[in-house]
Amino acid sequence: MNRRALGCLAALITGQAMALQAIEPPQPVSQVHSSADAQLQAAVRKAIENDASLSDAGHHVTVIVVDSAVVLRGVAKDDKEKLRIETVARQAGGVKEVTNELDVKP
Repeated sequence: MNRRALGCLAALITGQAMALQAIEPPQPVSQVHSSADAQLQAAVRKAIENDASLSDAGHHVTVIVVDSAVVLRGVAKDDKEKLRIETVARQAGGVKEVTNELDVKP
């Protein structure tokens, strides 16, 4: 092979490697930043799971806790359930604030 062909081959291989690196999925980001946050997340999650008034979707919302602030993400069946999930989260001891990002999908 001549030098030009080797150069093209090297460029092709390098380009493919760069393309493969670009499509690797991002690593998940931790949703808990301290042991206190982990305990609070578990308490909020348990309270939501134990609320018999919630739908299956309502029982499976995502609970994110950072510095005792709770973020709720997922789906609620209606506005009443969305508010109920937020209320349950607020009642957990140690919650400073709740950001309700739940979507309503009947």
